[in-house]
Amino acid sequence: MGLFKTLKRRIIPLQNLFSKNLQLNNKNIIITGANSGIALALVKNLNIHNNILAFVNKDKSNISDIEGRDIKIINWDFRNINDHKDYVNEIIKFKPNIIINSAAIFGPENQKYYELDTKEFFNIFNVNVFSHLRIIQNSIKGKELEQIINISSDMGSISLNKEGDYYYYRTSKTLLNSITKNLSIDLKQKNINVYCIYPGSVKTKLNTGGIIPPTFASQKIINICAENNFNFSGKFIDINKNILEW
Repeated sequence: MGLFKTLKRRIIPLQNLFSKNLQLNNKNIIITGANSGIALALVKNLNIHNNILAFVNKDKSNISDIEGRDIKIINWDFRNINDHKDYVNEIIKFKPNIIINSAAIFGPENQKYYELDTKEFFNIFNVNVFSHLRIIQNSIKGKELEQIINISSDMGSISLNKEGDYYYYRTSKTLLNSITKNLSIDLKQKNINVYCIYPGSVKTKLNTGGIIPPTFASQKIINICAENNFNFSGKFIDINKNILEW
C-alpha cells in the first residue's frame, strides 16, 4: 500500500499533453534514485542523447538492462552517507553539466510527533537531503556544471502545510528546499541555475495512489531543464512552471 494514498496532495493538471517536447543533447547528467519512478523515466528519456551517471540504492534491476556506453550505474546506499568517499573520483571525472536529485524515501507510515526517533530522522535526511548535497559538493569542483534540480514535494512547503503529521518526510523536503535556496545564491556567481521542482502526485511505488504517469512528469522536467530559465533560480516550481510558496 502506498504511503501517500491517504494524503491530500496539491493537484497539478496534466496541461499541454500535446505540447512540443524539448530534448537535452550532449550533456553529462547525474540522476539519483534512478532505479524507479520519475528518475528511471528520466534515465530512459535522456540516455539516448546524453551521458548519464545514475545513482541507485542497492537494487538496480529496473535499470541494468539499459546500462552501457552512455550510462553508468553506481550503487550507493544513501543511508550510509559516509560512503560518498568511494564515489568522489567518479563524480569529478564525469564532469556533470546537470544534476537531477530525485532519490527519496518516505519513512515509516507512523510519523506522529510523540513517536519520532532520531535515528530514523538521520536515515531519511541522509537519503533525501545530505546525499544530494554530497554529490553537489563534488560536482562544483569543475567548471562544467550548469543546473541543479532538486525534486521536492508540496509537503516540504511550510506555507502550504495545513495538515501537520508526517514529520520525517515533511521536514526533509523543507530542508532540501532551504538548501536549494541557499545554493542558488552562493552559486549565482558561477552561473549555475539551482531550483526545486514539485512533480505533482506521480504514480510510483512510493505513491501508488498517484495520478500522473512517471513518463509524463519526466518529460515535463526535461522541458524545464532544456529551457534553463534563470528566472527559476532559487524558486520552487511545479512541472507547469508555476511558482510555489516555500
